[in-house]
Amino acid sequence: MNIRISKTKYLNGLQCKKLLWYVYHEPEAIPEPDEATQAIFEQGHLVGDYAKKLFPAGVEVDHTKSFEEGLRSTKELISRKVPIFEAALTYKQCYARTDILEPAGKDEWNLIEVKSSTELKDVNYHDIGFQYYLYSGAGLKINKCYLMCIDNTYIRKGEIEPRKLFKKIDITEEIKTTYSKTIEANMAEMVKTIADDTCPEIGIGAHCSDPYECPLIEKCWSFLPERNVFLLYRNKKLPMALIKDNILELAQIPESLELNEKNQIQLDCEKTGKPYIDRTRIKEFLDKIQYPAYYMDFETFASAIPMFDDSKPYQQIPFQFSVHVVKKKGASPAHYSFLADGPNDPRPEFMAELKEVMGTKGSVIAFNAGFEMGRLKECAKVLPKYKKWVESIEERIIDLLQPFRAFAYYHPQQDGSCSIKKVLPVLTGKSYADMEIGDGGTASAEYYRITFTEDNKDREKVRKLLEEYCGLDTMGMIDIVEKLYGIK
Repeated sequence: MNIRISKTKYLNGLQCKKLLWYVYHEPEAIPEPDEATQAIFEQGHLVGDYAKKLFPAGVEVDHTKSFEEGLRSTKELISRKVPIFEAALTYKQCYARTDILEPAGKDEWNLIEVKSSTELKDVNYHDIGFQYYLYSGAGLKINKCYLMCIDNTYIRKGEIEPRKLFKKIDITEEIKTTYSKTIEANMAEMVKTIADDTCPEIGIGAHCSDPYECPLIEKCWSFLPERNVFLLYRNKKLPMALIKDNILELAQIPESLELNEKNQIQLDCEKTGKPYIDRTRIKEFLDKIQYPAYYMDFETFASAIPMFDDSKPYQQIPFQFSVHVVKKKGASPAHYSFLADGPNDPRPEFMAELKEVMGTKGSVIAFNAGFEMGRLKECAKVLPKYKKWVESIEERIIDLLQPFRAFAYYHPQQDGSCSIKKVLPVLTGKSYADMEIGDGGTASAEYYRITFTEDNKDREKVRKLLEEYCGLDTMGMIDIVEKLYGIK
């Protein structure tokens, strides 16, 4: 086998040799990226395009013709001493295309890796270390090594300013003295793995999601029963220890094992099949609700490149709300909703419409209320006329997540989760499972697609689905509260 390892495959090998083996031997077993992952890739491409604007004389290598033509074109551009995008070189069994090669002095180059993240991560050192090793081995003199990532303190004012959008982190010392020194040994191990006809036996562990979610998780974790020990609430270490002792099922955890209070509640519920109910704490929560009660939920989207003035990279921009108003306990709710229409900044209209709906007294109920309050405070910074109103909302808000996070109520079918997606079905029988848009990530991606891209022929259908999804969130909260009243 003619083995050539790209930087992506090198990072695969560092994460898990089993993944690396599959990439070469059974690539068809690796699923295609899902829509959420694809959206991240697209954000990365957009960030890369803005980074190139910092080098107006730069030339991009054309890799569409052939592998060899990409290498030849790179060498020709190197001889011209111009900034190069996607410069491709090989050395021994390594291959890489670096984001930006910048001429530095007479015969040196700066190696710049562009990321859509907002901070330096350990995997970035390995990524750039591989490139430094390869490019140096191929004969280039590398002066500096940089990670160029998003500066999330940047606030857009008018046109995007790439020099303010990005921050450049000099990691030359770490790359030259440490990370580039490990490549030879790592490559030897990886070549050995790839050359072996037998897939290496690698157990599951933290590496399955670090630094990236592995595409083989479904395959590698398939030995676990449905009711497995990873359902333990906010407990990452214990499940691994239990598996080493061949304890796979939640109900198999021995009673002699000392668990924290919430995990013990889980175990007890798992064995009895019945919910745990703390009626005193539920009553204390319900007594806080004052009518009229406003059940409120937002949907938001975020982008690496801020789309509107007075917004930052990855800032959550609210584009939709649903509010169900219950005037008195047991009354039929009235529904109010907003869904932004068009590519303009939705925040001014969003805030105006929401204020019109919310009234001046009565509880405001949200599930994980900190999220909604965070968005309102961000909007008030941009639209200061709403500052006092937002403060009044904060005084009225009640978090419906609280009794479930406190395990005042826990049902075994919540699977160790307190999210509304798990709580609603066990209490009411209603579910998001059959909805075309049934989670916030899909809602965000679909709104972005039909609003800001040309792929919007199904625009009206999607807007209807968004209304249905957000409406279920708030109607579902009413149903949850009514069920809690019933077990008070």
